[in-house]
Amino acid sequence: MPLVAVASPKGGVGKTTLVANLAVALVARGRRVTAVDFDSQNALRFLLLPDGPATPGIASCVAQGRPWSNAVITGPSGVRLAPFGPATAAERLFMKEQLHETELTDALSGLLRDDDDVIIADTAPGEGRLQARLEAIADLNVVVLLADAGSMALVPAFRDGLLLRPPRPQLPETFGVLNQVDPRRRLSREISEFIQQHNGGRFIGMVHYDEALAEAAACGRAVVEVAPDSLAARDIQQLAQRLDDLLPATQPV
Repeated sequence: MPLVAVASPKGGVGKTTLVANLAVALVARGRRVTAVDFDSQNALRFLLLPDGPATPGIASCVAQGRPWSNAVITGPSGVRLAPFGPATAAERLFMKEQLHETELTDALSGLLRDDDDVIIADTAPGEGRLQARLEAIADLNVVVLLADAGSMALVPAFRDGLLLRPPRPQLPETFGVLNQVDPRRRLSREISEFIQQHNGGRFIGMVHYDEALAEAAACGRAVVEVAPDSLAARDIQQLAQRLDDLLPATQPV
């Protein structure tokens, strides 16, 4: 079960939009992909299945003791989505308390059609117990940062393996992605140049600021589908290729 957990140390970095586009790009590369939304904002649904039927999400599945497969819907791009779904505060708290690493592994495994299906998890911004457990069972952890001063302050901790959780032996590798890079802005340009020179291989891609990405997201579409030749789409396709190379090999669909 190849699992990619995508996180961000703060909100507003474009993490969910990136997750949706990466899922679509990986499907285009022949991967079978299930996207799971662990963020109570439930935004991944709009990007992958804006007109889909109302279904329970994984939060209510946990609360009612039902398999997460009950929440899965397949979108027009071929990505299978397990949304977070509507949930009360009590259900959200119960989910965090209930899902330890073993329970997470079992629940995610129940979503698979095949052992080599890729699961890409969109996590809530910041740190938390559920996120730490997801990171521990993931094959790859991806941290999304902006090309701004706030994210730049976190780079030393990321470089030293301290971002999100202290390093431990046998934990999966953590990589970074720099999002919304705008060469027209001096700070953004200098940050991206610094990352390219000093990342030590820990950053596996950057996505440029592109209106096409925002316009596609506003319509509930992936930019890699509606504007495949745009700058952001090319960046995301390159990032998907890098993830594809890092993940265990799979059989073609």
